[in-house]
Amino acid sequence: NDKKRESFRLFDSRKIKPVPIAMSDPPRILLLGAHPDDAEYHAGGLLTRYRKELDATVKLISLTDGAAGHHERSSEELKTLRQQESANAGKVIGAEYVNWDLPDAHLEATIENRDRVIREMRAFRPDLVLTHRPCDYHPDHRAVGQLTQDASYLVTVPKVLPEVPPLFDDPVILYMGDLFTRPSPFRPDLVLDVGEQLDSIVNML
Repeated sequence: NDKKRESFRLFDSRKIKPVPIAMSDPPRILLLGAHPDDAEYHAGGLLTRYRKELDATVKLISLTDGAAGHHERSSEELKTLRQQESANAGKVIGAEYVNWDLPDAHLEATIENRDRVIREMRAFRPDLVLTHRPCDYHPDHRAVGQLTQDASYLVTVPKVLPEVPPLFDDPVILYMGDLFTRPSPFRPDLVLDVGEQLDSIVNML
C-alpha cells in the first residue's frame, strides 16, 4: 500500500523547505478534454493502468458536445452518438464520462467557461488533472488548455466563486502528448509504458 500513497512535493516560499502533499487514497484523476474521444485517444492507457493498479477514482469530461466531428451526419445525431460512445468508453475502465453541452469547434476560454471548470475541479477535488496544452493545432484544444491553466490557481482562492468551497492545494496538472511542433514542440517529462493496455485503449475507442 505504500506504493499507492505517493506524495507530491511543493515548496513553501516562506520557509524554503519541501512540504509533502499527500495524494488521496485512492487517488482522484480528472481529465478535461475538448472532444469526445480525446480522453481515450490521448490518455486511455494511463487511465486504464491507474484504475487497475491504484484503484483510482477517474472522471472524464469532454467540454464540447462533439457535434462537428463528422461531415455527413447531422449535429443532433452526432451529439447523441458521441454521448453514447463516451458513456461506453467510461464503462470499459469503470469511470464516469460526461460530455458538456458547449458547441464543438466554438469553444472559447471565457470567464463563464473558466468558472465552470473551477466548479468542476472543486467538486471533484482531483489530485491529478490531465488536459491539452494551450499550444495545439486545434482551437478547442487550446481553449481547454487555457481554461485549465487559468483555473488551476483560482481553485484555491476563496473569493473566487465563494459559494463553492475552495481547494486547499491546487492539483497537479499534466499535459497529454501531442505531435504539434510549432511554436513549441511537446517535451515529455514523464513517459508511461501502456503497451499492455492496448486492448483497453481500443475498446474505449
